Amino acid sequence: MRLTAKTSYAIRALIYLAIMYPGKSPVSIKDVSAEEGISRIYLEQIFNDLKNAGLVKSVRGPRGGYLLAKQPGKINVYEAITAIEGKVSSVGCRLERAGGRTCAQAGRCVSKEVWDEVTRRIQSTLEGFSLGYLAEKAVKKDPGKQRRRASG
Repeated sequence: MRLTAKTSYAIRALIYLAIMYPGKSPVSIKDVSAEEGISRIYLEQIFNDLKNAGLVKSVRGPRGGYLLAKQPGKINVYEAITAIEGKVSSVGCRLERAGGRTCAQAGRCVSKEVWDEVTRRIQSTLEGFSLGYLAEKAVKKDPGKQRRRASG
């Protein structure tokens, strides 16, 4: 399984929102872009996907921006990944492929059991990391992030 840069950026942006979470003011794309070094245009696409998945909410207007839709401890990395990538799978095989064609190995593929278990374990591991936990780790690694939150 290989995740895209878009997913990596989404998780970084969500961690930034988690660090800013106690504040009542939305965080602008401009601020996230400056702090995380991610293109504003790309962030707009990312936040649109995250909003559609119910992970963030937007506030319009001159002081608008984005807020987490739930407490940081209640959003996990798996949710963020699936918001951007869709279903997570360790391999590309499917019993039924696009167009309704069935895989030639369907019904006799014994390795599918292994890949299904790998996928379940990946999901379980990713679900174990909340944005709240990652935000705490980020502040420990860069205490300046905490000060920027307090001053913002």
